[in-house]
Amino acid sequence: RRSRSSATNRSPISPVRGRCSASALAPSTKMAGVGKKMICATMAALGVTAMARASEDPLNKVVALLDQLEAKIQQEGEAEAKSFKEFTSWCQDAARNKKYEIQTATDKKAKLEASIGKLTADAEAASAKIEELAGSIANDEADLKGATQIRDKEYTDFSLSEKELMESIDTVGRAINIIEREMRKNPAAFAQMDT
Repeated sequence: RRSRSSATNRSPISPVRGRCSASALAPSTKMAGVGKKMICATMAALGVTAMARASEDPLNKVVALLDQLEAKIQQEGEAEAKSFKEFTSWCQDAARNKKYEIQTATDKKAKLEASIGKLTADAEAASAKIEELAGSIANDEADLKGATQIRDKEYTDFSLSEKELMESIDTVGRAINIIEREMRKNPAAFAQMDT
């Protein structure tokens, strides 16, 4: 591939031979019917000044600017390609990470749902146990109330029996005192005799 600068910087007049090259004129002039020799002679006369002004030629400046612009665009294109490649790589990494995060969250969700199901079943079992224990407590309270009433009645009966026994013991104690007193007065009165 030939660069533009090498094609456009070449003067139609050969500096070595000092003659006009027909092949050099062909791309720059499209004038059919005009004699090539006449053009070559004119160009030979102007060749010396043309070579001196070649660096200041507006067309060369435009071509040089286009070359600079092309280089700049290629450089920016390469930079953009590099940025795009980095961005694409980042997007792929982010997508891969999000995929793993979604998979992890899905697995965690499944585990939590299983845990929720188990805990719900445990809560239902505990509720049934609580109801069973509440019924048992109600029965025990009823039994306790019945037992308390029985104990209260038995305590009342015991208190009455104890009172009667204490009275009997007191009566027996007084009787013993009376008998001892009488025995001291008349010991023979209470003597045991064989009959």
